[in-house]
Amino acid sequence: MVGTLVVWAVSSDATEDYSSSDFGTVGLLQTPTARMSDDGEFKAGISLVSPYNQLLLGVQLLPWLETQLRYVEISNRLYGPEDFSGDQTYKDRGVDFKLRLIEEGEYLPAISLGIVDIGGTGLFSSEYLVASRRYHNLDFSFGLGWGRLGSRGGLHNPFRLLSGRFEDRPNDGAGGISVNRFFSGAEISPFGGIQWQTPIDGVSLKLEYDGNDYQSEVFNNRQDVHFPLNAAVNWRVWDSVDLSAGVERGDTAMLRLSAFTNFVRNRGPAKVFDPPPTPAYLGEAKAKGEPIQKAAVIDTATVESIRSELKRQQINLVALDADPAKADITVWMTQSFARDPHRVIGRVGQTLATMAPDEYQSFTVVNVSGKDETYRVTLLRKQLQDFVDFKGSAEEVRASALLDLPREDAYQDAQYKDLVPYPNFSWGMGPALRQHVGGPDDFYFGQLWWRTNASLALSEQWSFASSVGVNIYNNFDGLKVRDTSSLPHVRSDIVQYLKQGENNLVKLETNYIWSPATDWKARFSAGIFEEMYGGVAGEILYSKPYSPWAIGLDANWVRKRDFDQRFGFQDYSVVTGHLTGYFDLPFYDLHLNVSVGRYLARDVGSTVELSRQFASGVVVGAFATRTDVSAADFGEGKFDKGFFLYLPLDIFFPRSTRRGASLAFRPLTRDGGQKVRDGVSLYGLNEAGRFDPDSEWFDVLK
Repeated sequence: MVGTLVVWAVSSDATEDYSSSDFGTVGLLQTPTARMSDDGEFKAGISLVSPYNQLLLGVQLLPWLETQLRYVEISNRLYGPEDFSGDQTYKDRGVDFKLRLIEEGEYLPAISLGIVDIGGTGLFSSEYLVASRRYHNLDFSFGLGWGRLGSRGGLHNPFRLLSGRFEDRPNDGAGGISVNRFFSGAEISPFGGIQWQTPIDGVSLKLEYDGNDYQSEVFNNRQDVHFPLNAAVNWRVWDSVDLSAGVERGDTAMLRLSAFTNFVRNRGPAKVFDPPPTPAYLGEAKAKGEPIQKAAVIDTATVESIRSELKRQQINLVALDADPAKADITVWMTQSFARDPHRVIGRVGQTLATMAPDEYQSFTVVNVSGKDETYRVTLLRKQLQDFVDFKGSAEEVRASALLDLPREDAYQDAQYKDLVPYPNFSWGMGPALRQHVGGPDDFYFGQLWWRTNASLALSEQWSFASSVGVNIYNNFDGLKVRDTSSLPHVRSDIVQYLKQGENNLVKLETNYIWSPATDWKARFSAGIFEEMYGGVAGEILYSKPYSPWAIGLDANWVRKRDFDQRFGFQDYSVVTGHLTGYFDLPFYDLHLNVSVGRYLARDVGSTVELSRQFASGVVVGAFATRTDVSAADFGEGKFDKGFFLYLPLDIFFPRSTRRGASLAFRPLTRDGGQKVRDGVSLYGLNEAGRFDPDSEWFDVLK
C-alpha cells in the first residue's frame, strides 16, 4: 500500500536571516562567516566595490553546502587588442563553495570551510576556515585565510609542516581546478568581524577586519588601503531584498543589492486559473439549474462524457475498461495538465467518483507513454467521495491506495480504446529568448524572437516535430568572431550561428519510439536536430518501473549545418555515442548521470552530472567533462564544466503547466567534450511519465 494524498504544508519557522558578503556567500563584507542560508535559498545580486564589480548567483544547494557563481568586471583593466577589441574591461568568472563542518551548539561555534574561485582562472583564489558564534543580537566571526584572503599575512602557514609544496602558491591563470594551490602559501592571515542586529527591524551593522592587503592583486592592480577595517549597514528592504552600503579600505564606497527566494518553501502562486476539478465544475452547473445525473451503466455515451470531462482538464483518455465482477474501472491516460503526476491521479479519480455508475467501487489510473504503461495506481471510491465531501481525510485516501506494476499488454484488450484520434496535429507560437551570458565581450547578449512549434503524431509511436524562429530584436552585433581552437570547431563558432541565423529553422525531425522487450525502449530519429547539427540517431534505454536507476546507449551520425540555419550543411560530419547511467541518490533528491563515449570533436572521455530537484520542481546542477584532449589543445579552462538551472514555469504563474525553462552557465564555449542534442530523449520521456512512490504526495484533489 502507498499513499496518494498529502496536504502541502510549509512551516513558517525559518532560520535566522543572514545577509551576503561582497562575494555573494553569507558573510560580512569582504570576509565570509560560518553561517548558511536556509536550505534551497537562491540569491541574485550585484556588488560594486571599485575596481571590482560583480554579478552574483548563489544557491544553498544542500543544508550544509553553499555554492556561488560570480561574474567579475575589473573596471580599470582592459583586454589587449590581440585578445578582443581592446576597449573591453577585463571580465572573469568564478565559482565558490562553502562547507559547514560543525553546526553551532550550546558550547561549540559554527565552523565552515570554504574555497573561492575553485574552477576559474584563479585570479581571486582563496581558502578559509571560519567560526561564528552568536551572543544575543551580536554575531561574532573569526577565521584564517589562505591566498588572496590571507595576503595580509602575519601567521606562518601551518601546512608547511606537512609538506614543502605548501611553501609557494602557484597560479598560472589557465583555469581548471588546481589542487596544488589549495591552502598553500608561506603566510596566512586572520580575519573576522561582528554583525549587530539593531533594534530597528531589518537593519544590521557590520564591522570586519580584512585579511587581504590588496598589494598582490591580479594584473599588478594594487589598491591603497588606508584602514584595514570595513564597515557597512545592511537593510532588509522587503522579505526578499537586501540593500547594503558601506566603506572599505578606509575610503572606498561599497554598494550591494541582493534579491532572493527559496526553492523549498516558495512553490509558486495558487493555481487559481486551473480548470476546476469535477465536483466543483459539476457543482457549478447544478447551481445554475442544469440537470446532473450519474451514469447508470458504462456505455459509449458514458465513456464519451468521461473523455470530454477529462479533456476539459487537459487529460487525454486513451482507453477505458470496466470490470463489473471486480467493481473496478481502469482508465489509461496521457496528460498535459501538470508536472506532478499525483495531482493528475487525483483529478482522474475524482472525475470517475463523480460520473461513474455506483456499482464501481475502485478506479485504476494508468499513465501511458506511446503504447507502454509507466505506472498504475488504484484508488477506492468511498475514500475519494468522503474526502471531497469533507467526511474523510487525505490520509485515509493515501492509506487505501494501491500501487501496481505496469503491464506489458497495456490497453490492447480494453473495451473502449483508440479514443485519441490519429493523425494528431498540434502547434503553438509565442515569444522566446535566446541568450549568451557571461562572455568576455559583454555580460549579456540576447535575442528576443518569435518561435513557432508544430508536431504531427501519426501514431502512438511515430511523430514529427518542427520549430521555426523569427527575429524580433538582438544585440549580437557586439559579439566577436574568434578562431582560437586547435580542435574541429564543433561549438566554438556559435557566434556565426547567432549572427547569421537570427531567422532560422531550429528543428525538423522525426522520431519513432517502440519497446523491443520488457523494460526496454528504443528510438530512431532523423532530421535537423538543433541549430548546429542534423543527421540520424538511435537510442536504447533499460528502465524498470519505480526503479532508482536506468541505463541507456545512444549513437548518431550528424553533420554540421550552415551558419544561416536553413537546409544547407557544411563538410564536417562525425559519429558520436555514449553509454549513460542514471541514478537517483537516496538523499536530498539528488540525481547523478555518468556517461562515457565519443564527442563531437572526435574526442573520447566521460561526463559526470550531479543535480538536485527541490520541492518547488526547480533543478540545480553541475557537470564536468574530461576527454583525451590535452589541456593545451582544449585551451583556457582545461576541460568543459558548468552549472545549469531548470525552472518549471508554473512557479511563476497561477496556472499549472508542464513547461519549463533551462539556463546553463559555463566558463567558456569550447570544442572539447561537446555532445549533440539528437531527437527525443528516452530518459526524458521516462522521467515525464514517472511516478515516485516515495515522494511527498501533493493534495491531488486540488
